[in-house]
Amino acid sequence: MKKKAILIIVVLLLLYGTYLLYKHSIKEYKLSYKISKYKVEEHYYKTTNHEYDIKIENNKKIYTYTLENNFNKKKKIIKDIKTVKKDNISCIIPLYRKDINLDVYCLLDNKQVSIDYLLKTNNDSFKSIQNKIKKYKIKYPSSTDTKETYQKVTTYNNNIEDNQVYYIWDYKGIYIIEKDNNNYQEILSYDLYDNIMSCIVNGNYLLWENTSVKGIDTVYYYNHKNKKLKKIKLEKPISKDSYINGVINNKVYITDRKKKREYVFDMNTLKITPIDSDGTKYISYLNNNKKEYSKSDFFMNDQLFIKQEHNSKIDKDGWFSNRNFYYQEENKIVKVQNNNTVLLLELNNIKEWQIVGKEIILLREDTIYAYNEKKGLRKIVEEKELNYNYENIYKIGEK
Repeated sequence: MKKKAILIIVVLLLLYGTYLLYKHSIKEYKLSYKISKYKVEEHYYKTTNHEYDIKIENNKKIYTYTLENNFNKKKKIIKDIKTVKKDNISCIIPLYRKDINLDVYCLLDNKQVSIDYLLKTNNDSFKSIQNKIKKYKIKYPSSTDTKETYQKVTTYNNNIEDNQVYYIWDYKGIYIIEKDNNNYQEILSYDLYDNIMSCIVNGNYLLWENTSVKGIDTVYYYNHKNKKLKKIKLEKPISKDSYINGVINNKVYITDRKKKREYVFDMNTLKITPIDSDGTKYISYLNNNKKEYSKSDFFMNDQLFIKQEHNSKIDKDGWFSNRNFYYQEENKIVKVQNNNTVLLLELNNIKEWQIVGKEIILLREDTIYAYNEKKGLRKIVEEKELNYNYENIYKIGEK
């Protein structure tokens, strides 16, 4: 009898261990369920974080969002959905199976818009909704107008993410703008106006000096961690008619159009070597996927390593990031998530914009803005020269 009890306990322990192993091995799942009048689609991804793409639908009203939180891979994470309406605005507040900070998601004229958009446009109906939902203690996007002047730039440091570094080229060196610090690093003793050969590698700034008639034979490397500048001399110069393909795995890929050669600069060894040793394999990357080309195919066009591509389902050009597609429509930036459009922000006279990590970085006149859904649209840096020359002038890295 005693042996049988021990055997049962061992079997139960094995079954529980198998369950735990299965649970922790889950990297993705997708399911649908109903909560009252709402249909919920829950799509879980294990990335560096735990992410849930959520779609909530009722009577042709669709809300989509991404939630970052660890529910220990439990499924059906939403237990209830509260609804609140006012005039042409309809909002929901999902309640979860664990105590987390709550958010509100809203439709304006049956089209989803960001909460920051409603706040920035001073929507009276949404102000009324805010009063009704005070008990849920929603944290709304917020930014600061507090600014300071550092040499030639105006900075809004409190609007910068903790892990971000902004590098602004001023023709001789770089302004290094962080949440808690501003610095300047001189690199050259003369003006370099066309800064077309610079990039960020593992959070550090790299400049390929291309003013010499001999070609590019010098690389300047600013290491953000030790705050030091290193000057690197190449054994053989590459042509001034070169461009940076992109940065992958701490390596910078460069193509010399004139010499018809592709090189890789390894940041670990600080050495540059040609890739096309046998004349047939030239390398490009699309969305971090490696592609190999013959020499003739590679030099048909400039091969830029991109993380965005055209979405054939949507007749617009834009950016892909974190499973979502972003595009510009006049003065508005729109996100497409799970076939649902979300109006994120509105800003007049956008010169250019890009996706960096989970942020949208925009340039308007002399000001760099950043947007994310937690903090909304906010100013980062003002620099007069951005009115006249902005291509490749500003870079964003991580600490």
